[in-house]
Amino acid sequence: MTNIKNVYDEVRVFFDEEQEWDSAIKREWIEGFLRQKAWQGANDEELTDTWHNLQLFVSYISYSGDTSLDELSAAEYSLAVEWIIVQMEGFKPNLKTVKHFFDVLQEFYSYLAAKKTISDTHELKKAAAFMTSGKRLRFMEDEDEQGELSLKSPLTIPKDIGRIVGEAVERLMLKFSAYFQQENFVEDFERALALYLGPLGQMPEDENDDEFWLGFWDYFLFDYHLLANDRTPLIQFHIDYSDKLAGEEQKILRELLGAKFTVFYVETIINQDWVECVNLLTDEKFRLPNPNFDYKLVKKLLFYGHVFLQQEDQDLIMINFITSVEISSNLRRRVKEEITRQKAMLELQQPGATWDDFVRRHANAVRHTIDLLATWARVNVTSYAQVERSFPQPAAGDKAVNTTVSELIVNSMPKFGYSRHDAVLVQKMWQDFSGITAVTVRKPAAWAAAAIQAFSQINNAEAELPAETLADEMAVAKSSISANRSKIIEVLKLEKYDPRYLSEEGIVSLLYDLQ
Repeated sequence: MTNIKNVYDEVRVFFDEEQEWDSAIKREWIEGFLRQKAWQGANDEELTDTWHNLQLFVSYISYSGDTSLDELSAAEYSLAVEWIIVQMEGFKPNLKTVKHFFDVLQEFYSYLAAKKTISDTHELKKAAAFMTSGKRLRFMEDEDEQGELSLKSPLTIPKDIGRIVGEAVERLMLKFSAYFQQENFVEDFERALALYLGPLGQMPEDENDDEFWLGFWDYFLFDYHLLANDRTPLIQFHIDYSDKLAGEEQKILRELLGAKFTVFYVETIINQDWVECVNLLTDEKFRLPNPNFDYKLVKKLLFYGHVFLQQEDQDLIMINFITSVEISSNLRRRVKEEITRQKAMLELQQPGATWDDFVRRHANAVRHTIDLLATWARVNVTSYAQVERSFPQPAAGDKAVNTTVSELIVNSMPKFGYSRHDAVLVQKMWQDFSGITAVTVRKPAAWAAAAIQAFSQINNAEAELPAETLADEMAVAKSSISANRSKIIEVLKLEKYDPRYLSEEGIVSLLYDLQ
């Protein structure tokens, strides 16, 4: 067992036993610097702290393969901090920690410059000033042609991702990209984009708008439901691809699968590292790393995005893409009221549905609701009338349901671009109809087509599925479809946006319907 008595022993052990690569920073430089600090009066605790910060930087330099400190740019120091945040446990991604790290590094560089070991400390000072001089930690991209540093969005995956979050994540991201670019996902991609944009369908003017696409991919991977099987793309990737992944990649994927869409606000600043947040929908409290926003501003923000529970320390941390909007406490209450009404609509489909059930199904509707209330100043988004209606109830006991019609609904709906979940809703419509009135089924296809058209009317009256299209595909008379559809509407008292059979497309259309 290695005998460690002081900080100099720690340095020796690190370079002799733990350091796997040759480093641009020499052991004798570290030892000389620490001895100078000791002569200047630094105690053991201060020396140990100095060494631990330098050790982080030495580890990064060795891993990155950089051979000269004089050749590092300001942007590369930013890259080093990003790598340390991800790779080194205990290094907190906040202003205080990074500022202290740069203070130690600048003092070390001044020592090396006095010894003529390095010739320039300008780039380090430039990085420190850019990243830590504001009210929150900032990262940077490379310099432009005029030598100006540009701010990097903390949500943007760095170009050199392998040096930031390790090769496992880099490989996993490449596999995500290749998998979802397959031709069988084209229809899903187009549908997901339409749902994410909403009925207005306004793409950003800049087709390469990073913030827009980050938000879209966050929705697509975690919240979108695939047409064929109602799974999220992330779950489908796990089913199809997890056995092909390395152990570390599988661990990362499992953590992503545990992500939950959450709408929350900051209630209390606990300290410089942590804030206490409140789930707007459930009132549950949890901790998140301090975003280091201005205190007055952060109290006005409503956040939404995905969080997951890190099993090692039971702390919730943000992942992927978190959006924030500035709203008043009154408007925040209005947002909750609207979303609560939407959950009540889901409960008509799924009695006993929980908040988890709701956000798993309608996270996209939550996004649109927040956007409408925050930017459009709408008074009501979700109609009270839809929730408060009195609906016909099927008779007690199980009445016979024509299974041929049910099977035709499931088999026919994908041909018209409907999802597996849409088919479940139409099957429920047929079951409810059969439970309220006696049905004589001579042509199952005519009843299946009628139920499908009634469903299309409910969820998108302006673009309902034409009877002609259904008649041609299902080989039945248009008049039969229309007659049967009228019976279904009358018996079930169906209306536009009927919550019993409201689809994901339908609820988004409802939010934007100004009538």
